[in-house]
Amino acid sequence: MSYGVRNTIILLVALLLLGGGAFAYIQFIQVPELDKLEAALQEKQQDYNNKKAISDAFPQLNENYQNALSIIENYDKSLYKTPNPDDVFDYLNFIRNSSENLRVFFDFNFVDSTAQDQYGIIRSNLNGYGNFENVVNFINTIENSQLLNKVTALSLVPPGGNNEAQELTDITFNFTLESYYERIPIQENVTRTNILTRNQQVSVYNSFYPLIQPSVPPNTDNLINIEQSRIIGMTASRIFIVDQGGSVQSLTVGDDVYLGSLQSIDINNKTATFNLNKGGITELVTLELER
Repeated sequence: MSYGVRNTIILLVALLLLGGGAFAYIQFIQVPELDKLEAALQEKQQDYNNKKAISDAFPQLNENYQNALSIIENYDKSLYKTPNPDDVFDYLNFIRNSSENLRVFFDFNFVDSTAQDQYGIIRSNLNGYGNFENVVNFINTIENSQLLNKVTALSLVPPGGNNEAQELTDITFNFTLESYYERIPIQENVTRTNILTRNQQVSVYNSFYPLIQPSVPPNTDNLINIEQSRIIGMTASRIFIVDQGGSVQSLTVGDDVYLGSLQSIDINNKTATFNLNKGGITELVTLELER
């Protein structure tokens, strides 16, 4: 083999080795590195896009937050500061002792306390009794005053087996009370007040009170008892009557008597008509002038 051929072969082998090494370096080192850099670039680009979106949305989000904060701070409701059932019991006592028309009697039983992300709920049961109007006012005040309470599962039971008209206005009640408290300070600038609020449009009409009473109320004001009296004189606008005690008294149309009032005077027929309510039964009683 000549010297030139040998050098050519050596040169070709060297070129093959150099080309193979370059190919292997590119394929097994640079290509994976390039893939890694492209993946990192995509990740950073995605992170940039997310942060840019947040940055672009920040003015609107901040405005929404400020509006929500203003609503919370100016809202007429607030939450209990702690999950302590004693706070709920003290608040209920404060309500019932604040006025005579809120006075009821009840037992307070703590049931449980559950927690959400930003708030929690104290559940308790109340059962007791009181005047129907007072019970309605008590529940009305609980739900409409500042601290957030919700009444559920309300049960009202009318009285029974008692003939005293005054006691017929009392009822027994039972309900579940849900009281909301803070788990994070979302109302830092809200001050609790002792002002109690009631929805005046809620009716206090006692639908349990019987229309027909088993007895009539006593004559505590000593009004004229028409059925035990007699007319001794009369004009077109006034009558003169001897009442149940023997006293002479005068009445005009509309004046009160025991169980009712004077409805009309008939000077021509010498009579006077009274409208009486005898325990829910309306009755017209006519007395004639004595001759």
